[in-house]
Amino acid sequence: MQLRNLFTSNSDQSASVDNPLTKVLTSKRARTCAQATLGFVATLVAIDVAINRLFPYPTDPLNTSPSSLSLYFDYGRSIEGKIRRQMGPTNDTSAPIAQAGWLNAQNLEEQPTVPEPGDDILVASYGMSFSLRVMGEVEKLDPRITLRSMAGPAAPPNFSYSAYQFDRDKHQANVVVLGILASSVKGLDAMTGMTWGAEVPAPYTFPKYKVEAGQLQAIQPQIQSLEQLRQAMQNPQQWDAFVNQLETNDRFFNSFTFEQTALDHSALFRLLRRAWAKSYQDNRTAQIHTSDGFNEKWEQTAVLKQMVQDFAATAKQDGIMPVVLLINDRGYDDHLYQLLRPTLERHSIPFVSTHDIAPATDQKNFIADGHFIPEADQKIAAKVLELINTTLGRSPAPTPASPPP
Repeated sequence: MQLRNLFTSNSDQSASVDNPLTKVLTSKRARTCAQATLGFVATLVAIDVAINRLFPYPTDPLNTSPSSLSLYFDYGRSIEGKIRRQMGPTNDTSAPIAQAGWLNAQNLEEQPTVPEPGDDILVASYGMSFSLRVMGEVEKLDPRITLRSMAGPAAPPNFSYSAYQFDRDKHQANVVVLGILASSVKGLDAMTGMTWGAEVPAPYTFPKYKVEAGQLQAIQPQIQSLEQLRQAMQNPQQWDAFVNQLETNDRFFNSFTFEQTALDHSALFRLLRRAWAKSYQDNRTAQIHTSDGFNEKWEQTAVLKQMVQDFAATAKQDGIMPVVLLINDRGYDDHLYQLLRPTLERHSIPFVSTHDIAPATDQKNFIADGHFIPEADQKIAAKVLELINTTLGRSPAPTPASPPP
């Protein structure tokens, strides 16, 4: 009986397969699936084309700012694609972000080297926009101060320290300020603003440091100026050598987000790559900092501590007052202060920390772009100025006389 059923079943299946109606239905189903697939693909292509046409990125980003939607749909473009677009034939025709932060003498040509006539001290500052804003307020609070500064976009401590070392013999400052931004500490594991600022990359480069036998050792980037970058991007061998250096030494480098491909032209693919890039960056950052603070076992933690020690020691050796400005921005509470306080106190390094002046936990202390509100900058500046005056034995600046009624 079972054997008969088996043969019967096989016979029925064969008949079913040979049935002309079954063939027609199967063929029709396949055509329907193919048509649906082609329709779906065609719809995606149409959407992709429409986005690119409706929200194009300016062909001249140097003189035309992109709209918010144009910027949104472009965030996922490859880092290399964005950098190439920033480049002009000369430095002056390149986008402002491409020119910022390079450690070379040209960026210091207009900076004062001694106090201006009538001023009594020169303060040299190294950091990022946060420190620039604070030190600008210091200069306003005390007109007797002349300010000299070097800064890079969201610059990490290795940039600030390198800028200090680069500038060390080029001025007669009485005070040097090393600005450290909590959210940029992770950049100690990078060599350029391209890799860890993928959405709006800044191409400037800086050394990566390691500690060997208690001494800082620098790994210098193969590209150290905008002109060198422009040349490398026109020379495949030089460009590949630079990319290989980043792949070896830069924790945030990733070929999928970095390297330019034809898929840069697809708006939908750019959205997908942006989502992936954010996930990748968040994963890397989580290995360095969490809601509990900075990872003490991260190898760059020792680098940062050695860096502030060397900064203060060399400044004192030169007869200059060092100041470390700890900037605790949103999402970082007092974590930078907690990380460096023992080192700063152990080595008697003058410092100011923003955590108890403009707490990072209070959203009212910040404006939309993440910077401190002007009132917070002024409070921080007042603390920096008080520290300088106390240490140098300077009297406070006289209060301007009120105009007669």
